[in-house]
Amino acid sequence: MIGLILAALAAAMLAAPVAAQTPFPGQNQVNVPLTPPSKAQPGASPTGSTAGQAAKPSSGAATRSPIVAGATTPQQPATAAAGPQSNASNRIPDDMRQQAEFQREGAFPEMSRPGAGGQIQDAWDRAEPKAGVYVQKLCQDCVYKVRTREFMLTTVILPEDAVITSVDPGDHSGAFVVQKKAKNRLTIRPTSWGMDTNLNVNTRSGAVYPLYVRSETVNSVNVPDLVYRIAGQEKPEAIDGAEADGTGTKDSAPPLPPQKPAKKDFLRHKPLDVSKFHGWEDYRLSGDDELKPETIWRDDIWTYIRYGDKWDGMELSTGYVTNDGYDELVNSHVEGTVFVIESVSPLITLKNGMKYLCIQYTGSKP
Repeated sequence: MIGLILAALAAAMLAAPVAAQTPFPGQNQVNVPLTPPSKAQPGASPTGSTAGQAAKPSSGAATRSPIVAGATTPQQPATAAAGPQSNASNRIPDDMRQQAEFQREGAFPEMSRPGAGGQIQDAWDRAEPKAGVYVQKLCQDCVYKVRTREFMLTTVILPEDAVITSVDPGDHSGAFVVQKKAKNRLTIRPTSWGMDTNLNVNTRSGAVYPLYVRSETVNSVNVPDLVYRIAGQEKPEAIDGAEADGTGTKDSAPPLPPQKPAKKDFLRHKPLDVSKFHGWEDYRLSGDDELKPETIWRDDIWTYIRYGDKWDGMELSTGYVTNDGYDELVNSHVEGTVFVIESVSPLITLKNGMKYLCIQYTGSKP
């Protein structure tokens, strides 16, 4: 009996250190390993057999894992799988390798780029060879109509003896770019479409070429004027065999005797018969007061409009007669301070810019 009691006490004394290191459940204690980790041996390989033996615990009790409520066991990094993952990330995809092989042979894919497109005028497909070149004869009382188009340049050519001194555009917003290229040539380039203006081209001889300019679109049904030429000469050509001063050369015929200078104001001349003047009180006037004269009379052929002192500095008006409800331009000339209309129409209209004056004959004598 006594022997059994002594054996039990010996067993209890041997198990006491292990029980002291075992934490009790429910207590907030730090998770401390049972046995301190062994120190790394210098020069030892981490994968050798010696390191494995050094890391082995010294006693069987140290192999127990502590159990702590609410605590987690620290995880060790999985370094063994790092090698395969690194090799997978360095692998080149099959489509990238195939594209590199094509590019090494110069087989690059086509690059799609947006462009303007749709800017071709279909009217040129059916145009005649002379389309785009317009020729008009020189005239004294006409307006030259020029058709331009966006993205195209129009060249206007004046007569050969014309020398351009200035160009007066009606539009100053930059809708049309006008440039003088030679003594008798200029270019017109519209910057947009659906606009119009006028150009007054002045030359050294004193002539004025009134141009009406219009700009159209790319899809216009009309072919634009690439070249607009005004055919003619500002001054008549000199007679062959004669000098410009009229003296002639030694091989030419003798000069003609001097002629009396004709009156430049008259388109035709007729002797005045004062006895046929009448109608001083037989005219009714309506319109702008600035154009009203001092008196008006007539004879059997012409109508006489006298301005007197008011004529000084006054701009000459243009005369029109009314036929079938339409105004028609009529010839006129000046004698002193009298403006002569070469017509005896019962209704005459004088126009000066935006101003006008209607002259209506109310007399009974024709």
